[in-house]
Amino acid sequence: MATLVDYVTHNQETSFTKLALNELDIAVINEIGYLPFDGLIGQASYRLSDMTLANLIRGNQDAFGKPVYNFLITKERLALFLAVSQSKRFADLSLSNYVNDINVEFEKQFAAMVFTIDTINHVQIVFRGTDDSLIGWKEDFKLTYMREVPAHRSAIAYLKTFQKEHPNCDVTISGHSKGGNLALYASSFLSPYGQSFIKRLYLFDAPGLPQSQLNHPGYRAIREKLTVIQPHESVVGVMLYYDVPVTIVRSLSYGLLQHKICNWLVDLGGTFETVAERSALSQHLEVAFRDWTRDLSKSELKLIGDAFFDTLIASGITSLNAFTFDEKAMGTIFRAIYSLHSIDHRKKALMITSMRKLIGTYTGYRKRQVSEKMLSAVSHVLKSPKSFKKP
Repeated sequence: MATLVDYVTHNQETSFTKLALNELDIAVINEIGYLPFDGLIGQASYRLSDMTLANLIRGNQDAFGKPVYNFLITKERLALFLAVSQSKRFADLSLSNYVNDINVEFEKQFAAMVFTIDTINHVQIVFRGTDDSLIGWKEDFKLTYMREVPAHRSAIAYLKTFQKEHPNCDVTISGHSKGGNLALYASSFLSPYGQSFIKRLYLFDAPGLPQSQLNHPGYRAIREKLTVIQPHESVVGVMLYYDVPVTIVRSLSYGLLQHKICNWLVDLGGTFETVAERSALSQHLEVAFRDWTRDLSKSELKLIGDAFFDTLIASGITSLNAFTFDEKAMGTIFRAIYSLHSIDHRKKALMITSMRKLIGTYTGYRKRQVSEKMLSAVSHVLKSPKSFKKP
């Protein structure tokens, strides 16, 4: 079973003349965009083949010089970077226009950059997304009740600035997770002239748009340029709406962890391994998200998102890796649900149905020994919050 690292390694001597630029190359470049290039802010351009691993992880090392992994610096991404930096195929890959803007007060996380391969006139604008950080997932959830988040405005400004500085430059735009949503949203708000220079948009397991925005003239103008790719058990990618075909790919991981592109399975010839449709988990999540966005007001969605994510974070859960759905983890999730007891009875019923569907599908797939008692506790807590015993 091959992944992006295997693809780069297998084709390290293969030129773009022998194997044309393809969706895996786009995904590889997009993944490299998650790494911390903050030391390059202000530099015009930098060849990645000239950068060492030590340069890249400076400031992100332990006392022994080993990398300190987090949701941006992962083992898989560092392995991918090393493969790319040693590959003749990507020898001319360069980075420029790097921006990383994090504003805690406004809960804005925005990063974008431009990758260029001059030998084939490839220019790729990458919008960085989120990964297994719960803060990032909260930011993704905001997209279900906010038409525009601060990062959207930054993405629009970034594209317009780039096009002003590089007129008549054809570009490919990509993004994973929230980054894909930023790419889609910002491209929809360019002028028709600006949109004419977009060759293709690649959206990797990214939320789409609210249903009402699918009729926006700016979106309709770029609709045919979209390539939407999601894993078999997509979670983030089904939060909002698409009206274009979606490519479904296989992954090494399960459930929520399929969000990581580095775990997606590939054919070494330049394509992802595909399946016919998303899993039952993903399809049920799509229904749950659409139930929430249809039947709950924006203020209620905000209440749910803030209560759920803030409670999990305050309880010490900061990563998707904590979602083992054992008794301890479920107790933490119940505390989050308990904080939603102020919602009226109709909304509670919706939450009960959606949470049972989500937890039932997920635990049934991952751990079939999970008892019905654990599932029924969700309903019990929402119906009778006073009966919940806080630890």
